Amino acid sequence: MKKSLIPFFVLIMVVFNSCIGLKIDIQMNKDGSGKVKMEYRISQTLSNIGNFEGNEHLPVIPVGRSDWQRTISRIEGARLSSYSSSKKGPDTVTTVVINYSNPEALIAILDPALKNTEKNINNNSGSFNLILSDTELNSKYDKNLIESARKMFTDYNFTFTFNAPSSSTLTITDGTGSQISPPSVKDVILSGRRVSMSIGMMDLIECDDGFGVRVNW
Repeated sequence: MKKSLIPFFVLIMVVFNSCIGLKIDIQMNKDGSGKVKMEYRISQTLSNIGNFEGNEHLPVIPVGRSDWQRTISRIEGARLSSYSSSKKGPDTVTTVVINYSNPEALIAILDPALKNTEKNINNNSGSFNLILSDTELNSKYDKNLIESARKMFTDYNFTFTFNAPSSSTLTITDGTGSQISPPSVKDVILSGRRVSMSIGMMDLIECDDGFGVRVNW
């Protein structure tokens, strides 16, 4: 089964009462190169999801160094720089750093299938809109399951940071790319060399119109 990265984490984070916390920090240089640091917390149940009968259609989450190496090796202009993983309570916390040589490689890292990201790149300036969930996807979640997961996993968040040598902007969007202002988003910096936002994973799922992050640089 082909292994995928973000945004497919979001598709399965509440299956079997499991959850995931995810931080993405992007550094971009003047020439369009840079690095992506991803840190994610994942329960043991969720990391083994591909082993359950009936879940073969769901993407397998890369949790080991070899998983990441295989995935990143498929992306031209990307290289796995470092990998570490440790147990913290019931979770496995994994940190990976990926170097990229151009914005196209960055977008391929964020969305390897290139199905959920809108992009517009002109030399080393441009934009991308990473769609993490949409109306069709969110409607499939069992509301009772989400409420149970919310009670158990209150500190699981999706946090996104983008750092550039010049001013950039961040916009919160719905599943179609239209701007929205969900009240649950926090720690928001919308413009400057560093833009950022954070939202609880359960809050993200409960955005009925979907959720995305657009960055212009």
